[in-house]
Amino acid sequence: MLIRFLLLGLCFFLSTNGMQAQDADNPGNENNIIDPNIRSAQLVLEGAALFLPIMDINAANNTMRLQFDHIGEEIMDYSYTIVHCNSDWQPSELEDNQYIKGYPVNNVDSIFISQNTIIDYTHYFVKLPNTNMRWTKSGNYLLKILDNQDDLKVVLVRRFVVVEPQWSIDPRLVQTAMVDKLRTHQELDFTINLKNTRVNAPANDIKAFVLQNSRWDNCIGPIAPFGGGSNTVRFDYQDKIVFPAGLEYRFFDMRPLDYKGEFVRKIDQFPDHIEVTLKTDKSRFETQVVVRKDINGRYIIDNASQNRSLLQAEYANVLFSISQNLPLEDEDVYVFGELSDWQLKPEFKMEFNEEAKVYYCEVLLKQGYYNYEYRVVDRNTGLPSKYGFEGNWAETGNKYTILAYFRPFGAQYDRLMGAASTDTKPN
Repeated sequence: MLIRFLLLGLCFFLSTNGMQAQDADNPGNENNIIDPNIRSAQLVLEGAALFLPIMDINAANNTMRLQFDHIGEEIMDYSYTIVHCNSDWQPSELEDNQYIKGYPVNNVDSIFISQNTIIDYTHYFVKLPNTNMRWTKSGNYLLKILDNQDDLKVVLVRRFVVVEPQWSIDPRLVQTAMVDKLRTHQELDFTINLKNTRVNAPANDIKAFVLQNSRWDNCIGPIAPFGGGSNTVRFDYQDKIVFPAGLEYRFFDMRPLDYKGEFVRKIDQFPDHIEVTLKTDKSRFETQVVVRKDINGRYIIDNASQNRSLLQAEYANVLFSISQNLPLEDEDVYVFGELSDWQLKPEFKMEFNEEAKVYYCEVLLKQGYYNYEYRVVDRNTGLPSKYGFEGNWAETGNKYTILAYFRPFGAQYDRLMGAASTDTKPN
């Protein structure tokens, strides 16, 4: 076993330049699925699957789990590594032996084959930290899955953060100062208690990032402190840490396939595939919204079909549709949420059907409970439309997470010194 790990480490060392070149297609080091046969990839905290993967550097029992499927009968040969990054998600100056205790690359050994499913797949998972790999520094990390049979090509990337909780953060949701955003946006102020940390230049040495619903695609930052005292710094800008509130996410329940879950109109099973047709949605842009607690755009893999385990969970072609009398001019429509990796992916792009008067798309998804929304974007710029099919309501329930980084002059990397979350609750 030791020789196996040493040989794999040597292979990784010799392939480093090639792997960096392959990452050129992902310059921002976003969460990314490169192999289209990989599905249902989630990096979650053990016991808190709907929270941002924030690991406490001091907590011995604090673990997270990466789980994903590869469609098809082939059992893939994967390995994994972690890369330490600064707060901007670019690799830090640290060498891997400065932030990894153990081996820099390890094989993915937890592999399971689907059982009696119409579409075959293999299921993989990795728990971190483990006896072969743990981190020794706080900050941002990339967890990368590598294909051992294809020159250690990166096939999957997931972000997580490690915090050394030395600073406490006091978040406060405040009413936005901009009159035109009172009904549609949510604003956040916060104070950081630096405790016994010596900070010579807070405006340069401290930076914060704020995430809405664990999303990196629209996070606000880096933000420097606005002011402070001897042991605290304040972030109480006006109209700076402000997010569109959105609406409670749409949802559907595909946990059962032997009967119709909520918002499922029809289930058709064929010898080689399953089709799930959702009820046709309508625009919510200027309609009265019914408040219902959601899971903030996330999804949960689960199987509620009778006497069937998670390894018997099926994949189905899910048909989304939304009513629209005429096609939108110079705008495209996408199904959007964690199910699309918070990205405008081609397979989630919708087409307009003149006869049915709907936008529609069909996506392969695993049994589970899903949140989603419709994202309308400018066809040329990719920027979200001011109108679209959704809306914004200041009373919407959202979770905000604050990450506070510290890098004094001359330091090699950004330390993550504190993290805190707060919720808005619908009335």
